[in-house]
Amino acid sequence: MAQGVAQLVIDPVVESLDLNALIARVDVNQVVDRVDMNAVLDRVDLNGVLDRVDMNGVLDRVDLNPVLDRVDLNPVLDHLDMNKLLANVDINELLGRIDIETLVKDTDIGELLASSSRTVASEAVDLGRSHAVSMDDTLARWVSRLRRRRNAPTVPTDSPTAQEQS
Repeated sequence: MAQGVAQLVIDPVVESLDLNALIARVDVNQVVDRVDMNAVLDRVDLNGVLDRVDMNGVLDRVDLNPVLDRVDLNPVLDHLDMNKLLANVDINELLGRIDIETLVKDTDIGELLASSSRTVASEAVDLGRSHAVSMDDTLARWVSRLRRRRNAPTVPTDSPTAQEQS
């Protein structure tokens, strides 16, 4: 009977309450302080939560440059077996990513060829001059020898001849 009376009294009282006013009077910090967060987290299925997360969307929102600026890769690289690391690199796939057309377009092939041609031509001219001087010296020695045999000079070779003086 008491339960029947309580239902008759409680239902109209609850319906007449202003829930917004009641919630406004509640101190949420006191409620949170009373909640055992470990118990709440124990009830959460993290795999279920992660299954619902769009990781690509998260990564799209993350600017990795500041993260990479803070990472010192030298200690990491010191402990890596580079041969083992490079064994896992697909060189063909890596080279397939290179846009050769853009690379060639961005390279001034004409200037490169002109520069290398100028260098080769300059070196060829220098080499030719060097050989010409060497040949000139060789011919001068031979001519000097031949002239001495035919006409034995009466003057020392260091002093100029009468023809050379005039």
